[in-house]
Amino acid sequence: MAFSDDRMIGVSINNLTGITGHRYGLGDMLDAASEAEALGFDGVWVHDAPLGRRTMASFDSPSILAAVAARTRTLKLCTGILQPHLRNPVALALTWATIHGISEGRLVMGVGTGAGKGTLVKREYSALAALRHKTDLDPEALYAERGRLFTECMDVMNRLWREDKFSYHGEFYHFDEVTLGEARPQTPPPTLMGSGIYVPKEWGGPASHMWKKENAGKFMLGRYKRVVNHSDGWIANHTTPEEFDEGWAKIAAYAAEKHPGKALAAAYNCFVHVDDNREKARDAAIGYLNQWHTMITDEVADRWIVTGPAEEVAEKLADYQHRGVNIFQLMCASPDQREQMRRIGEHVIPLLR
Repeated sequence: MAFSDDRMIGVSINNLTGITGHRYGLGDMLDAASEAEALGFDGVWVHDAPLGRRTMASFDSPSILAAVAARTRTLKLCTGILQPHLRNPVALALTWATIHGISEGRLVMGVGTGAGKGTLVKREYSALAALRHKTDLDPEALYAERGRLFTECMDVMNRLWREDKFSYHGEFYHFDEVTLGEARPQTPPPTLMGSGIYVPKEWGGPASHMWKKENAGKFMLGRYKRVVNHSDGWIANHTTPEEFDEGWAKIAAYAAEKHPGKALAAAYNCFVHVDDNREKARDAAIGYLNQWHTMITDEVADRWIVTGPAEEVAEKLADYQHRGVNIFQLMCASPDQREQMRRIGEHVIPLLR
């Protein structure tokens, strides 16, 4: 079966500190992954938010997935969302190929350029530059050029997974006759790419790094051509069903024109809180989301949360399934992550099969 045809309902196992005072340790995450498999989830997602975010990733996401691979047998192992351009792409490609082999092909790399408050995101680029001493790399320039840096990083990794030996001389990376050797996978690991964000009417939230008055109140699809050129599918979030249709149509049309025959997967990212009391579920999810990302207005929350009784949650998710989504990244919108995971696994997933 092609990756684009895989059906995967996955749950995030929390790798973030700073959320309502809760800390999720390695043991918590590994136990949560084992329970997710037992509950019938198809995959688990691990957050990646390194180097100075308010809700900072506690542990290295590829390392966590390697440990989860050893504990599970069926789960797809996903990052959501990894920023590969904050790492050396040759080293990351080797690490990922190694874990891909350990897991017997269960890895899915979810990637993106990153989002959040500009001052916080810039710290990541400052740290990236600090790792390369005695060079003229400027963290401000890296931040300003992060789109090109990200694209080149994806190009390097995709080629390393597919080609035996090659040289590369780009804008940011230069090397000669590099190969992953025995670690190079027979089947390249699939990648999913985030693209698009809702810009709220007032400054704040995850789109604060790109807020402009002329974009306020709009969903911006972003550089969707990168999705087609450098990945195996689109991770959408913040979209209404109709906006998803519009974005997916643009991506499919570009793929048909530039890469005929290339099949792409569609993934959807959202927060979920299941409770028979609709008002309680919504309030709990919005409160959690504000702890997770800060400055989340109702208009953003309503685009990012799916809440209510299990039947209504399943109905909302099924709407996206009918529009072409075959992969879900469900994030539990509650400090009690495991309880929400159980509610989703026991009461929502059976309605989506």
